[in-house]
Amino acid sequence: MLKFDSFYFQCPHCQAWLEGRNLKAELVNEAILYSDGKVLNDNLITTPQKMIMCPSCGHVFWVENPVEPLITYDKPDAEVYSWNTWRFFGISFSDNKGKLALINHYKTFLKKSHYDPRKEIYLRRFLWWAYNDLHRNHQHVRLRYWLNGFMSFGVWHCNRKLILEGEKIFIKHYKEFTDNLKRLMALLEKHPEEQIDLELPEIYRELRQFDKAKELLEQVGSRTHFTNEMLRHSKWKDARVFMVSG
Repeated sequence: MLKFDSFYFQCPHCQAWLEGRNLKAELVNEAILYSDGKVLNDNLITTPQKMIMCPSCGHVFWVENPVEPLITYDKPDAEVYSWNTWRFFGISFSDNKGKLALINHYKTFLKKSHYDPRKEIYLRRFLWWAYNDLHRNHQHVRLRYWLNGFMSFGVWHCNRKLILEGEKIFIKHYKEFTDNLKRLMALLEKHPEEQIDLELPEIYRELRQFDKAKELLEQVGSRTHFTNEMLRHSKWKDARVFMVSG
């Protein structure tokens, strides 16, 4: 299992105490990297959540750097809302309704307020990942995942149903997905210091601008497995998110 250190902080509006967690140790063998930059470890996203909705009063606030004196490592005597009550706004990802709820949260946040470029990039990146979660593991619908013993028939059948349903929802929201990516791309081109590895070529690939994606990838100095896989999918004209390693 992943190892975390707990810390505690207060909602600036109602002063309710919330539990936070800092990642202490990752499981290298359990890490999964996807082409859009999302990393899962032991099936948990390890990228810190900076936007928080208080589970007590619903106030939305940012925690950029969870460091003292803004936080404490001593558990307060008062009632504390656990990490799971506010992490990703308390949403469960076990079905597509939960995934769609997360998408709607990010869309609402973006509509309600004006953010500086760094915060808008953060929100639009997480919105991008949330859309992709609808069909992130699309390769699992293939029959070989059951026949080769990667999963039981029951698990494969349930996953297949969930992913195919997610694909339909993704297609329904495709214009919103591309609008978000175009805005994110414009922001990243203006603020290259906010880019993560190979993010721009991946955005171009998912926008089906395969030639531009290949052009950017061929400019990368050293070739890696990640780069080669992205080039391969660009040449195949495959615009879907895919698993790079894991």
